Amino acid sequence: MKKESKHPVEKYFHKITKYHLYFFTLLFLAKIPVFWHVLSLLFMTPPMTYTCEGKNGTDVCPCAKPIWNTSIFSKTVQTKYDIYCDTKWMVSIMQSMLFFGTLIGAFTFGFLSDKYGRLSSFLLSCAVVGVAGCLVAYMPTPTLFMVVRCIEGIGVGGAIVTSYVLLVEYCGLSYRESVTALFHIPLNVSHMSLAGVSYLIRDSDTFQLFLSVPVFLTLTLFFLCNESPKWLLDNNRVDEAAKIMEKIAKFNKAPSYHIRGDLQAYASQQTALQIKKAKFFQIFQYRRLTINLCCMAFIYFTCGMGYYGVSQYIGQMSGDIHSNVAMSGSLLIPGTCIAAYSLQKFGRRSFLMTTCFLSGTLMLMVILIPVTANIARVLVACVGCSVFFMSFIIVFLYGVELFPTTIRNSVLGFLSVMSRVGQIAAPPINSLPQIISGATFGSMAIIGGFLCLFLPETKNTELPSTLEETRNLSNR
Repeated sequence: MKKESKHPVEKYFHKITKYHLYFFTLLFLAKIPVFWHVLSLLFMTPPMTYTCEGKNGTDVCPCAKPIWNTSIFSKTVQTKYDIYCDTKWMVSIMQSMLFFGTLIGAFTFGFLSDKYGRLSSFLLSCAVVGVAGCLVAYMPTPTLFMVVRCIEGIGVGGAIVTSYVLLVEYCGLSYRESVTALFHIPLNVSHMSLAGVSYLIRDSDTFQLFLSVPVFLTLTLFFLCNESPKWLLDNNRVDEAAKIMEKIAKFNKAPSYHIRGDLQAYASQQTALQIKKAKFFQIFQYRRLTINLCCMAFIYFTCGMGYYGVSQYIGQMSGDIHSNVAMSGSLLIPGTCIAAYSLQKFGRRSFLMTTCFLSGTLMLMVILIPVTANIARVLVACVGCSVFFMSFIIVFLYGVELFPTTIRNSVLGFLSVMSRVGQIAAPPINSLPQIISGATFGSMAIIGGFLCLFLPETKNTELPSTLEETRNLSNR
C-alpha cells in the first residue's frame, strides 16, 4: 500500500503534469550527447592491425615504421599517436583516465549540488564536458590527450549524478520507479546510436567533435527549466521554492493560492530539524547506516565495473565492432523497460539481488561457450550487459531513497565514486585473457547479490528529509 506524502513538494508532484512531461523530455534529451562521451573510446581506439615495413606478417614487434590498416577506420588514437607494441598499454589507461575523471566529477559535483543547487551544478558539468570534449580532438600528444580526457570525465561524472537527483526530486512517490527507470532510456539511445555515428564518421578527431558540440545545447536548460523546489525548501529557501511551485502551477493552469502557505507551514515545522542538518560523516555514527553505505558501495563498484567492463568486453569480441556494440545497445532498451515494470511490482532489494545473480551467471556462461560459437557468445554477453544495466538503474534509485535530502547528493556522489572506481578497474581487467576477465565480472556480481541481504527495503517510502527518517528505514 502506497504512503501519502507529507512533504508539500512531493504532495504537489503526486501525479505527472504537463510541466513534468515538458521537464522530463528536456532532461532526457540533454543526457544523450553527454553519455556519448562515456563509451566514445570504443570507436576511437578500436582493435587496429598493421604491417611492418620490411617485415612479413601483421602486428610484428618490434617495428620501426608501422603501416596501419585503415580499411575500417581512417584515423584512430593509435594511428594518430603511433600506439603499438610497447605502448599499447596507453589505450586502457586512456579509458581509465576518463573514468578517473568521472570519479572526481561525481564526488565534487555531488557536494556542489547539495550546496549550490541541482540545476546549476548540472549545467556547469555539461559545460565542462563540451569544452574538454572539443579540446580532446586537438591534443598533440597522448599525455595531453589523457589529461583532457580526465577533465572531460569530471564533467560527465557530475552530469550523471546531478541530473539524476534533479529528476528524482521532481518525481512523486506514485511514479518515481517508472520515471527514474525510463530516465536511462537516453543512455540506451546513446549507447546504440554511438555505433551509427562511428559508422558514418571514421576519423577519430571528427568523431570526437561531433559528439562534443551538441553538449552545449544543454546549457539552454538554464532558461527553460527550474531548480529543484524540494532542495530549495529543505534548505530553508522557502520564497524561491514557492515562486517555482507557483510557476509550475501556472504552467499547468492549476490553482496556486495555497502553495506559499503550505510551504511556509512545512518549513516552520522543520525549524528544529534544520538547525541539526545532517552531515555526511554522521552516517558512520550509526551501525545500521554504515552497513547500508558499505554494501551499496560494493554494489555500485560492481555495477560500474560490470556494465562498462562488459561493454568493452563485447567491443573486443571477434566480428564487426559496429554490429556488436549496436546489438549490445539495442538490448539495453528492453532491459530498461523490464526494470521500469519490475520496480513497480517488486521490492528494491529482491529485484537488485535477482539482477546481480543473473548478470553474474550470464558472464560465467560466456566464458564456458566455445570461441567458435562467437554469435552465441556475443548474444549472451549482450544480455549480461543489459542485466548489469538493470542493476545500475536499481542502485541509483535505491541509493537516492536510502539517504536524506541534505546529504543525498553527497552520498550519491560518494557511491558514484565507487562506481567510477569500478569503471577505472574495467579496462585493466579487460586487458587480461577473456576467460579471466569474464570470470571476474561474473563472480563480483554474484557477491553483490549476496550483500543485498543486508539492505533495508525502501519501496513505497517517501524520500527522507532527515537522518532520523533514514535510520527508521531499517524498521520498515
